[in-house]
Amino acid sequence: MPSAEQQLAINGLVWGFAEEIGSPAYWAAQAWMWEVEAPSHYKLGRSLEEELIACLLGGYGIPAEVGLAAYERVRTVNAEDPHRLLDEEVVLGLLKDPLELNGRPVRYRFAKQKSAFLAGSMRELRNLDQCAPDRELRNALTALPGIGPKTASWIVRNWRDSDCVAILDTHVLRAGRVLTIFPEGKSVERHYFELEEAFLDFAEAISVKASVLDSVVWMNMRQMPAAILRKLVDPSAEVFRCSIEPVQLDL
Repeated sequence: MPSAEQQLAINGLVWGFAEEIGSPAYWAAQAWMWEVEAPSHYKLGRSLEEELIACLLGGYGIPAEVGLAAYERVRTVNAEDPHRLLDEEVVLGLLKDPLELNGRPVRYRFAKQKSAFLAGSMRELRNLDQCAPDRELRNALTALPGIGPKTASWIVRNWRDSDCVAILDTHVLRAGRVLTIFPEGKSVERHYFELEEAFLDFAEAISVKASVLDSVVWMNMRQMPAAILRKLVDPSAEVFRCSIEPVQLDL
């Protein structure tokens, strides 16, 4: 690990300490540990189709645990007969029935909308060149119903272990803002690919795989206590340090 005072070639950033939450050194240490122990920990499916199902059923407004439960149900049906998922009504039935989560019934939000997106995407996926380079495949996926740059990048990252794309969700954006790696006034809605380049440049600067870093930032920020998050976004707060044990995500 470089010295804490050593600068990166990004906005005058310095490495900081590995135990300093939110610093470049912290993220590098977290990513390095996951690279060694579980480099493909983020994978969800055994095929491009399964990754599409998982990522389309997750995302904004859907708690990760609920999205995974819905995915497991739909994946089982897809394994038995893939043609069933081409029918929107079949998918709607699968999503409308309550899911069981920790022994309790849970409703899946946006069932009607997601069933239309999933059935439509499964029908159109067969027309894509699945051997295209990572970014070309990502861009092609954005033409499918309900799939934007973030979801398409998520699918490609998971399936290809791709370091050419980034999944810029709320947690990753917050961490990037703290680091000041993202240009001011830019939003994912209008400047996704510009922000993506900034994230990929940061991953390269700290010598970690972007695919692993993206997932590690998401896991850490998602599970970080609110008090620590407040310290991160408040420049006047004292430096907060903790151990750097990797955060465990149960899939």
